[in-house]
Amino acid sequence: MVELKIAENTLHHSGRQEYALVCGDEVVGVVDLFNYDAADQRAEFGLFIDPQKRGQGFGRASAIALLDYCREVLKLHQLVCDIAVDNQASLSLFDSVGFTRCGILKEWTSSPQGWTDAVRMQKIL
Repeated sequence: MVELKIAENTLHHSGRQEYALVCGDEVVGVVDLFNYDAADQRAEFGLFIDPQKRGQGFGRASAIALLDYCREVLKLHQLVCDIAVDNQASLSLFDSVGFTRCGILKEWTSSPQGWTDAVRMQKIL
């Protein structure tokens, strides 16, 4: 089981909140909400799982925990995220928890190899 842990609640005054993803006594990743919009009840969602912990279900469990938290505690209406078009594992993960692909952001991320497009995904809670 994955738990969301926060050191300080900063979402309402900074528009951003990071959560440690904890399984037992071990931090397995980080999730954050950013670009929080209280009036429209939405935020963007980012998820990072420790590379040594990937493929063990932590990403899916973390996404589900955050979706429940956003729906039940924060009362958000929707979440969005941007995922590199070549990140098949993340695209599959977000598809599996009900996000819908709603657009392509051209040349969204820069890397030493050049520019990469991203898929914009949305989940109505």
